[in-house]
Amino acid sequence: MAKRKASKKTLNLKQLGFLAVAAIIALCVLYFTDRAGIYTFEQLREAMGYDMPKVVSGEDISVHFIDVGQGDCSFIVSGDKTVLIDCGEKEYASKVSNYIKAYGFTRLDYVIMTHPHSDHAGGMSEIIEDFDIGQVIMPDIPDDKTPTTKFYEQFLTALDEKGCAVKLAEREIIELGEAELEIFPPDPDEDFDDYNNYSVVSRLTYGKTSFLFTGDMEKKNEKYLLSLGVNLSSDVLKVAHHGSSTSSTEDFLNEVNPEICVIMCGDNGYNHPHEDTVKRLENYTDKIYRTDYVGTVVITSNGETLKEFFENEAEE
Repeated sequence: MAKRKASKKTLNLKQLGFLAVAAIIALCVLYFTDRAGIYTFEQLREAMGYDMPKVVSGEDISVHFIDVGQGDCSFIVSGDKTVLIDCGEKEYASKVSNYIKAYGFTRLDYVIMTHPHSDHAGGMSEIIEDFDIGQVIMPDIPDDKTPTTKFYEQFLTALDEKGCAVKLAEREIIELGEAELEIFPPDPDEDFDDYNNYSVVSRLTYGKTSFLFTGDMEKKNEKYLLSLGVNLSSDVLKVAHHGSSTSSTEDFLNEVNPEICVIMCGDNGYNHPHEDTVKRLENYTDKIYRTDYVGTVVITSNGETLKEFFENEAEE
């Protein structure tokens, strides 16, 4: 019996065009469902067998600098303890919630609102509603400067309705399993002109490794922290105020002496990060990661060394 000759199929231009259109539509659907918080890129990667590193038990820790555009959001996992520092604008609340829930967490042991600007706390009311909350830490702002913005009023309402334990920031050390988170409130004797310098600063230490979270702290409060004589040296620095020229002074960076810098920023008209700030950071390290370039940044620690992972492959 003669063998049937195998047919060779090729795609014509019409078929290729159809595939290209289908691919574009699929990407658009993924983009808009991610922005809407219906299904995130993080969940897609997990479904496909690829996932950003996480730590849910044991001795190691992970710090997730979640990309929320021109805003701040840091998520700490230490053993079975969790800390969320800021959450970005309201439009990113579902993305942040989905990101955390995709890793199996339904409780946030600590939520730190560094200061009442919407790019840091715009979605806090949604976060409070979505999770079991242990304690909320926030700055002590004078009564005459209490924000009257809608998002802040919604935040206070959510705290009240949920019955959350709220604490005004004070000098303390919070135990997070084998790690420690030291809290630095702003200068209590200063009446700042804006909310940036009311930022609650915190320093995470685990073994020989350390992380410094600075909110939007500017020069005045950097000077105050330096005057306290506390240990600010940190391997990883969450650069203050999205890399603004109003922060990250030479004296402050000399004390921190970072090996890795994370700048949380997005498309903006504020010239963030400022080129002068970036140049100062380059005096200490060439590992300067911008979330508008690399997406979400995850850094893990075993107490001795750090490992970095990025949502996007391309780095600055």
